[in-house]
Amino acid sequence: MLEIIDSHLNKLINSTPSRDLKITLNDLIESLKDYDYPMEELVDIISVGIMLDYLLSADERIASHEKFIKKGFEIISDILGDRLYVKIEPELISLEDEFYRNIAPSPKQFDNMLTEEIKKLVIKQFSD
Repeated sequence: MLEIIDSHLNKLINSTPSRDLKITLNDLIESLKDYDYPMEELVDIISVGIMLDYLLSADERIASHEKFIKKGFEIISDILGDRLYVKIEPELISLEDEFYRNIAPSPKQFDNMLTEEIKKLVIKQFSD
């Protein structure tokens, strides 16, 4: 399982942002869920994933926000890596703030999507 996660992560980090990476990103998140990755970090990865999923859904958004997308992939990599979480969290908050202020057409919509994903994780955790 770890090899699959590592493979997905390497593809995200080493590729030019494109619509194809939306599938890789979703595969990575599903693999982490199956692996029972720690909840706090998983929620942060899902949060970044929701933002990136939106941006990777259209070529215009990819072209306009390539730097943001790459930063999102780096943050996911940092969360999965051995970087201190206390150093990652300010970058994550900054990324989310930029997304909600400057990119998201409806911040409430993205909050609702994240809330739904968290509910699914909690239900899965209690059903296992």
